[in-house]
Amino acid sequence: MPSVKHYSSSEVNQYELSSRLLSLTENNTSYTLTQINGQRIYRKAPHAWSGPEPSRNCEVFIGRIPHDCFEDTLVPLFRQAGELFEFRLMINFSGWNRGYAFAMYTTEAEAGNAIRMFNNYMIRPSWQLGVCPSINNCRIFISRIPPTTPTAEIIRLLYALTDEVQEVRVRRGAASCAAIVEYRSHRGAAMARKALVAAAAAAWGCGARPAVDWSLPQSPQLLRQYREIGRWSPERGVELSRVDDEGAATSVAASPGSGGSYSLERWSAARRLRMIREAQRAAQPQTPPSHSASLDWSSQLHSMESLVSSMSTLGMSEARVWSPPAAPPQRDFNPWTTRYPLGEFMTPARGHQ
Repeated sequence: MPSVKHYSSSEVNQYELSSRLLSLTENNTSYTLTQINGQRIYRKAPHAWSGPEPSRNCEVFIGRIPHDCFEDTLVPLFRQAGELFEFRLMINFSGWNRGYAFAMYTTEAEAGNAIRMFNNYMIRPSWQLGVCPSINNCRIFISRIPPTTPTAEIIRLLYALTDEVQEVRVRRGAASCAAIVEYRSHRGAAMARKALVAAAAAAWGCGARPAVDWSLPQSPQLLRQYREIGRWSPERGVELSRVDDEGAATSVAASPGSGGSYSLERWSAARRLRMIREAQRAAQPQTPPSHSASLDWSSQLHSMESLVSSMSTLGMSEARVWSPPAAPPQRDFNPWTTRYPLGEFMTPARGHQ
């Protein structure tokens, strides 16, 4: 078993880590190491591989990785199961890994060996890895949802902010609430995760800071803990069902007013929608200066039209959104009758000669 390097400081020692990672490519020139889009890829070099890439069945998912464990430990470990074609480790902005990775082998048999050898493998004392077949992840996990938020409101909000929503599962505790959102495709889930991360704080309000990330593969036993299952359609509105301990689902009525109006206060709904659009515009790339003004104005009009349409389809009445009162009509300015603003300072006092 390869030695495990511990990084005890709050920040990753990039110099030491780089020297350790370079040893992977210096000792074996048939692999390259690159970092792009939040992931570090250890991959077969073009001159060392001929033919098509391995199929998706040759890839395994590795979860529960310690955040200070990197390729210098993981690659030699998983190389024991067979020849690696690619190893992808997810990295966050601070340099730590995000707790999961993907390993693609050259054959399906080698991928099966990795699952048998390293699933529940004790990489550290009381720290086991989780290894399973890799699939196209179409689920988003949202935690730290305000527990007072009704389930029908969670469903309507997710359908309003994202596309291709297929199902929403909600799990409630004494003082916690979490949801797993399933989408029709992996691309739809990726776009939804990007939108929800940008608008997470503004969407829920009340000072909430929900965490949005990919959902790890859940077993059927764990999925049963998410007892409330909901869908939304323009024809029927919100449809809720509850799963019992035996796995049987029974339909339940949505909260009162879930189909005809949005349950937020007027000022809170307007402020929330405005913050969502500002966060999404800030995440978009900047347009060229010569056309920025016209494009920004057209994008604002398009965003407002999309917001109004989404509010109307979800039962959010446009009249319920707060708007500032209209200003009084301005009268024509008459310089002979209008009082000068500093007139009281310019008029001499009565006792002054």
